[in-house]
Amino acid sequence: MPSPASLSDLRARSPRLSASAIACAMATLLATPLAAAEDFRAGDTARLDGGEIILRTSDVAGSELPRATVWAVIDAPLAPIWAIIDRCSDYKRTMVRVLASEELSRKGDVVTCRITVDMPWPFDDLTATTRATHTIDPGKRHRRAWTLVQGDYKRNEGSWTFVPWQGAPDRTLAIYTVHAEPNVSIPVAIQKRASRSTLPDLITQLRKVSGAKPRP
Repeated sequence: MPSPASLSDLRARSPRLSASAIACAMATLLATPLAAAEDFRAGDTARLDGGEIILRTSDVAGSELPRATVWAVIDAPLAPIWAIIDRCSDYKRTMVRVLASEELSRKGDVVTCRITVDMPWPFDDLTATTRATHTIDPGKRHRRAWTLVQGDYKRNEGSWTFVPWQGAPDRTLAIYTVHAEPNVSIPVAIQKRASRSTLPDLITQLRKVSGAKPRP
């Protein structure tokens, strides 16, 4: 199985490596849905290594709203980052735009949470109960994938995935994927614009609360 470092070496040796080949390698590496890996492109490694937050969207059949995927490197070990993601009851303190959060149950690796998200005036705030599966491969990969149970959404599903970046124990690649479609009348253009502005803030906040080393 290739490591992030070996992918970089592969690109250096084969500058004409196709985007599809890169996607296949990333899908194998991360064991995430292909939707999160297929947008990984030549040149992204250098952008991520430099601290850039990459946001891309893809269409979802039957939905006016796209799925959004965010890639970023956090200069902190995997463990403290995962400790934040694992505790949904603290999201009102650790995440952006979360007004209220509560862990309703935890049975093995399945965690049920209720979260209320702050919406700009004049729209009502949105609450969702989600059921997430937490999958941990110690030191290699941590993943939280959730689906909607009930709430103010037609769809609300996504995942957080974390792996060590370039084999370094103090740097972590974070991949956030979400497809959320509120069950209320909010213009699609406004929702897309909100997503583009809010999702990078989510990474910025996670870097802050995880104690990530500041960029020079």
